[in-house]
Amino acid sequence: MTGGHTVDASTFKMLEGLLIIGGVVALAVWQFGSLRRDREERDRRRAEEQKKSDNQKQD
Repeated sequence: MTGGHTVDASTFKMLEGLLIIGGVVALAVWQFGSLRRDREERDRRRAEEQKKSDNQKQD
């Protein structure tokens, strides 16, 4: 007779599924944040290049 608590297969599968879904959601959030940062950096660079080319046209 053991005093330990056993986890049945359905509970284990449910927890495994939740971990997988949580991992997928976390990865998606991280990727979309990374895309947003990359886009902002690209837009900033383009704005600087546009400013430089406008200054060269005025000279």
